[in-house]
Amino acid sequence: MSEEEMCDLSIIIVNWNTRGLLRKCLRSIYNNTKKLTFEVFVIDNASRDGSVEMVKKEFPQARLARNKENLGFARGNNQGFLQTKGKYVLVLNPDTEVIDDAFLKMVEYLKSNKEVGAVGPRFIYPDGTFQRYYHRFPTFISILTTWFLPRSMAYKLRPTRAYLMLDDDFSKVIEVPQPAGSCLMVRRGLFSEEDFMDEQFPIFFNDVDLCRRIYKKGLKIFVLPEAEIVHYKGKGGSEQGKKSFFLAGEYFISMIDYFSKHEGAVKVDLLRILISLGFLIRILVFSIGYICRVKTKEEFGNETTRFDIFLWRKSAFERKPMQEVER
Repeated sequence: MSEEEMCDLSIIIVNWNTRGLLRKCLRSIYNNTKKLTFEVFVIDNASRDGSVEMVKKEFPQARLARNKENLGFARGNNQGFLQTKGKYVLVLNPDTEVIDDAFLKMVEYLKSNKEVGAVGPRFIYPDGTFQRYYHRFPTFISILTTWFLPRSMAYKLRPTRAYLMLDDDFSKVIEVPQPAGSCLMVRRGLFSEEDFMDEQFPIFFNDVDLCRRIYKKGLKIFVLPEAEIVHYKGKGGSEQGKKSFFLAGEYFISMIDYFSKHEGAVKVDLLRILISLGFLIRILVFSIGYICRVKTKEEFGNETTRFDIFLWRKSAFERKPMQEVER
């Protein structure tokens, strides 16, 4: 692709049943993104809430792809990435709103800092308060303290605090190994010879893996405090998915796969045992609760189903191994 054929920015939004939020997101993009040439791709994963019809009617300038089934976040982004013409590519969740010229500031930072592979914004809640949604890469110890201890205890421990970046100052430009994939701008050229997102991670940990691969290319990732994005955390498709008993199992399958790819067999085996023990303890607690009539039969059944999904890897999505993209 020649320089003349390229635009400044390609924005990919993977949508699943978030029509109202998607409308706000698209409106904010077109109202606030100035001084940039850009294109928007909406990849709809078989929504049933009228999202497709809304985009067609209200945002005809957006390029819309409608999938017949929910292909997941990674495949949806890859689907959009193959069509992009931007020098930079932005992964954007539909539960976000752009404030002022945030995207322009992110593009200009990447243009001026060749050692940086990606940038993220400062996330804020709808009321304007800061949303701390940033991580360092997970380690065996940080996952252990963060996921297997009560929050009141975990948040006092150094591995958890370092992993969640609880003591870092986000009022200035700061290196963040893994900003949330809710809004992440990358250099398109980094992924010209390989899949953009690894489809081993259909919903969860694909952004963690993406950032890890950027670092393996010798580049860094930064967050810009002057580029602000409203994030309705917990309202997007993947965040809602964490609350379903089926995708809760999917989350831990992806965690195991991430450690298998990046951390080695011993840690993976230990993590698999610990997660299994965690599920068994929860099942025991829920069974006692059911006997004592504190928990319902449905709640007990959901816990056993989660464990069954994790144990036997009953994934809701096709998990395609990483392959080179044919050009």
